[in-house]
Amino acid sequence: MDVVRDENTALEETWHDHYGRIRLQVEHRDSCLLIKVGGEIDHLTAHAFRDRVISHCGSSRRIIVDLQDVTFCDSSGLGALVGIWKAATARDRRLVVSRPSPLCHRILQRTGLDEHIAISVTLRHAFARLSADHADPRAAGTGLTARRRVS
Repeated sequence: MDVVRDENTALEETWHDHYGRIRLQVEHRDSCLLIKVGGEIDHLTAHAFRDRVISHCGSSRRIIVDLQDVTFCDSSGLGALVGIWKAATARDRRLVVSRPSPLCHRILQRTGLDEHIAISVTLRHAFARLSADHADPRAAGTGLTARRRVS
C-alpha cells in the first residue's frame, strides 16, 4: 500500500450501488479528497459513479480518484471519467487519477485521455503531484508526462 491511513485521514463515506457492482470509499486525507473506486464502471453504474464523485467535488480543491480496484470499465465508464474531469475543471478543481487498473490504464492511453487527465501510478505520487499543482496551478490538468504524437 502506498499511503497509510493516519491522523490526517477522515473517512467520509462508503457507498455502493444497489446492484453491488461498484463501491466508493471517500476520505479526506492531507487536504485532498481521495475517492477509492472498486468494481465495475459500466452502463449500469457509470451515471451513479459520475454523480457521486461530482457531488463530492465541492469539498476539496484537490481530488484523487483511485482506480486500483476497478475490474471492468466500458465506454460508459470512460464517459463518466470524462464527465468527472470536466466538472472538476469547470469548478477550478485539480483532479488526478491514481493507480488505474491495467484495463483502465489501457483505455486512458488508447483514447489519448492520459494526455489531458493527470495520471499517477502511486498514491504517493498523486498526493505529491497535487501539492506541486497547488504551488504551480499551470501544471494541473496535464498528464503524467508530456508526449508528442508522431504521425
